[in-house]
Amino acid sequence: MIEVLDLNDEKILGFRVDGKVEKEDVQNIYALLEEKAASNGKMQFYTEIEDFHWDDFSAEALKEDIRLWLKHPSLIVNVEKVALVTDVNWIGKVFDIECALIPTLEGESFSFSEKEKAIEWLKTDQREPNRMDLTYTELVETATLKFAGGFALGLLTAGLFSKKQRKNIGGAIMLGTVLAGIPLSLKVLNNNRKLLGEE
Repeated sequence: MIEVLDLNDEKILGFRVDGKVEKEDVQNIYALLEEKAASNGKMQFYTEIEDFHWDDFSAEALKEDIRLWLKHPSLIVNVEKVALVTDVNWIGKVFDIECALIPTLEGESFSFSEKEKAIEWLKTDQREPNRMDLTYTELVETATLKFAGGFALGLLTAGLFSKKQRKNIGGAIMLGTVLAGIPLSLKVLNNNRKLLGEE
């Protein structure tokens, strides 16, 4: 079950995950996200997970989650910050990976003894004033390049091919990723002129 928490802040959406998550839970959350995105634009999440196992997320809920993300990808860009409150170690690690894969998302995990600190962190902007902002297209391109670069590193270290094949294939993908990243970097920097010291 996913319970919606009232945190007395229009910008912060609070959730508590407790027990099995079903398809209806996912649909209710997405409906709330769409409503908040339409009225407030940018959003912040506060999520508590006390005890959770992989089998608590039903197959129907997972399918619905993937379907709705694909249907409404712009919701990802509207999420500014996520504070995860949990004492389960592996959940925190998975959360860190998710934050690394989404360049526009800022996330931090806290223990249950740090609930107040988590909410305060959400209300405070710790980022640099001249931070980079990405459009949705730039977000997709950046994520694709990250995936390709990670895939290349995986090939270089995996034992699926001979050493020479790994070197050639991984090196080619890595070079392609770098070359494709140059125009994207110039485009992003051009759209964020303050990073170049220009107004």
